[in-house]
Amino acid sequence: MSTKTRAALNVKLYRSNLPIVEEGASETVQAAAVAGGGVLRCFPSFVGRKFCLPGKNLELVDEDYFPEGPHGWAIDERWNGSAILADTGNGIHGEGLCHFHHPDGFLIPMDAAVHGAPNFMVGPIYRTLGGTGFYNKEFDNLYPLGHHMHPFKPEAYNFNPWRNKRYKNDCHTSVGLLDYFDEEMLADAVRDFIDGKDNHIRSHARHFMVRMGTGFFTPTRILHGPAAVNTEEPQRDRDDFRFYQSHVLCPDGEVFLGHELLFRHLPEGLEGEERVQRLVSDIDMPRNLDPHIVEKHMLMPVLDEEVSHGGFRDEWRVYGKPYGDELFSLRQFELAPGAETVLTGPAALCILHFSHGHGLIGNHKVEVKSGIRLGEPLDDEFVIPYAPSKALGGVRLINTSATEPLVGTRCWGPEAWGHKMPKAPFETWPR
Repeated sequence: MSTKTRAALNVKLYRSNLPIVEEGASETVQAAAVAGGGVLRCFPSFVGRKFCLPGKNLELVDEDYFPEGPHGWAIDERWNGSAILADTGNGIHGEGLCHFHHPDGFLIPMDAAVHGAPNFMVGPIYRTLGGTGFYNKEFDNLYPLGHHMHPFKPEAYNFNPWRNKRYKNDCHTSVGLLDYFDEEMLADAVRDFIDGKDNHIRSHARHFMVRMGTGFFTPTRILHGPAAVNTEEPQRDRDDFRFYQSHVLCPDGEVFLGHELLFRHLPEGLEGEERVQRLVSDIDMPRNLDPHIVEKHMLMPVLDEEVSHGGFRDEWRVYGKPYGDELFSLRQFELAPGAETVLTGPAALCILHFSHGHGLIGNHKVEVKSGIRLGEPLDDEFVIPYAPSKALGGVRLINTSATEPLVGTRCWGPEAWGHKMPKAPFETWPR
């Protein structure tokens, strides 16, 4: 069957007119990769939350950060290379899900491609993961996010100066709890949240000042409140979270978040004190109270000296194996004006996101732009599937600018690097 005669879905992405075709995704995604020189071009996926306010570092035009007006959901996330949907409740088709451009002018949903051609997209590890196992989120909130945790999803951060052009002041991230904060105090904070009172839990956290060019790892069940800066966040392929901070800042002052964000991912039927105790027990208190929680999870950049030459600089920003498992990793690179290189890496699915410059990757143009409109195709996000990464041994990257560096990140999922990955402080910290 010709790709031009495949049936398109009767829905489209928000503000986009491009048809979406799931039918025959196994063949069409491979055709798109061949046309791209082993590289798939992604349609941008912006995500809105009802409880957040945009930091406006995602390069959208101002009015598009509030697409439904000032009292609707607001966009402060962009999901890169995601084969899952965002759990926002906005009712937007395909929100959070990556789509690939096909040469015939339609979009291929990444989930249909992954599950239709698992050996091509993900490789042998698909049999273990049942998917890709990861994606890379760009999060950009106006104020520090309230203290919350992820019951099932570990995540990490890359503090990228190229995505923080509005970053002017000292910004602090909160993580864990100070050593005097015990389980009964946590229970009281939960009770205050249920009663609609301001529990001020973030004031009992440890804080560190964000240093651009570094990374940070956050395990599951650890309370944290990311700073008001743009962060690139490789993470497991889930959208789970639960807030323990009852009130957050907004332009009019502090507002109550609502019980829905406290009761997420709880078993049905819990009420009263039984529910309070379950909310307390879901927090890993020993690790939250660790006095060295910041030092153990801060990730200083590690230069890959073997590949960093000829105008190319490549640094590890997210690395390490928490609990002995390689979950995800991220490297940031800069290519000098007029230079070119071959991007090499493990035989694994790779998500690329460019944050500055112009160039060429594979058979695709690279362009990072501002003043983006929702529904507009872009040339700054790409995926290299498992099969091309294994067969090609690398992808050619060229900086076509005579004056500006070409800057981007590459993100990988579980079991990509093995022993070649640097060890994180939480792996080497003295017992």
